[in-house]
Amino acid sequence: MQYLKKIFHVINKSQYVLKRKKEFNILNVIRRYKSDFDVEYEGYEENDEEKSTYMELSENCLGSLIDDNRVFVIQPYIKWGRDKKRNTTPELQLAEAIALINTLPNWRVVGEKLVPLLSLQRKQLVGSGALDTLKKEIRNCIHVRSIFVSTNLLKFIQISELQKAFDLPVYDRYSIVIHIFRQHAHTPEAKLQVALAELPYIRKKMIDFTTYRMGRINLDERKRKILQDREKKLRNALDKLKQHRELKKTNRNNYGFPSIAVVGYTNAGKTSLIKALTGDARLQPENKLFATLDTTVHQGFLSNKLKVLYVDTIGFIQDVPETLIEPFTVTLRDAINADILIHIFDISHPDIQAQIQHVQKTIRPMIEENKVIINVANKCDIIEKGNIDEDILPEDTFIVSSVKSTGIGELQSKIEEEIMTAANLLRRKFRVKMGSPEASLLYKETAVMESEPDPKNVQYLIMDVVVTTPVFYKLQRIFRR
Repeated sequence: MQYLKKIFHVINKSQYVLKRKKEFNILNVIRRYKSDFDVEYEGYEENDEEKSTYMELSENCLGSLIDDNRVFVIQPYIKWGRDKKRNTTPELQLAEAIALINTLPNWRVVGEKLVPLLSLQRKQLVGSGALDTLKKEIRNCIHVRSIFVSTNLLKFIQISELQKAFDLPVYDRYSIVIHIFRQHAHTPEAKLQVALAELPYIRKKMIDFTTYRMGRINLDERKRKILQDREKKLRNALDKLKQHRELKKTNRNNYGFPSIAVVGYTNAGKTSLIKALTGDARLQPENKLFATLDTTVHQGFLSNKLKVLYVDTIGFIQDVPETLIEPFTVTLRDAINADILIHIFDISHPDIQAQIQHVQKTIRPMIEENKVIINVANKCDIIEKGNIDEDILPEDTFIVSSVKSTGIGELQSKIEEEIMTAANLLRRKFRVKMGSPEASLLYKETAVMESEPDPKNVQYLIMDVVVTTPVFYKLQRIFRR
């Protein structure tokens, strides 16, 4: 036990002398949930020993959120062979790695290096010559405080060897994205999902450590039990939150509002598009990666006055393990079970093709084959029209600027056209007395396309409406009374 602690201390010595900026206390998450939603359930409880042990494991495996961190970014890439990425370039991968670091508060990139490899499996990741070159470049940067190796998941032995070589903390993409998630998780559900996403990483690092040191898996039983209990309690707490969300969704479905889910790569402009479509000034989009971790619902109206719901979702990103996103997929599957999907992508981004393909590949198993998907290329205001390469865009893509509202009218018309069939909407006529409660009800619960006096009796109106199927049968029952 003491030996295990000593090894972790040596490997992370640079992190231990730095002040911990933020602690993630899941107990506070649960308490906040109770006060905000007033839903009773079996709460999350942990004693001081469990809390202290987990915080130690978390910091050892994930690293600290160092204040005023100066980061040297290493972007490894496979030069050739089966594992070579062919829909992007090393330079674009490096650019995304830098964007990840810049998303964290008070972190900045002070150096960067592309490193060609034949495999990502080597003990030191790179050869001795490349390692010496990296050491020299890092020494030439002023006050480097940590290293970010932009690959999805480093093995414990790789982190250990690199930290010994550089005498600095080493992060991989999984750990960096977790720190970003921690910063951007504001609701109870998002915080629970982030807490769950941490556990596979910590468990993997613990197993890697014991395998590396002892030649077999011998994870400390006390720590194993703490991780198991924590996961069970987190999932139970998340299930309670999901039950509350399911109830709200059922209520919306019963009312019959058509829904449109907006999906896309992180920072493609999902929230900005919903703001443009709804006109909701309360929405405040942020120009950062993973600004939205929660699935949120926003009301809007089409030009035919039909009320619809737009669903904002978590963004996607390449080169992260499935275990990182897994806690969010249940919510995501639920969200994209909407009547229509809008797949939005950033047309100004140089890696647009890889981003489109990644999102398409991710959502394909989650949706029905005949699901209506409207493709939207956003941020056309950033580039000149003549520089748009439409050959790389999916067929029938709408080119828009959410900020400038360019192309939003055409997109709304397309949504209006597709939603009629996708949401099983009906167009019906009702004859009601002018000024009657029935007329008021139609204005409230349907989209009134036309309303004109009955030529046979001017005291009555002929109202031409668009109505959802559940509401239509509800109105039929009311009007028969």
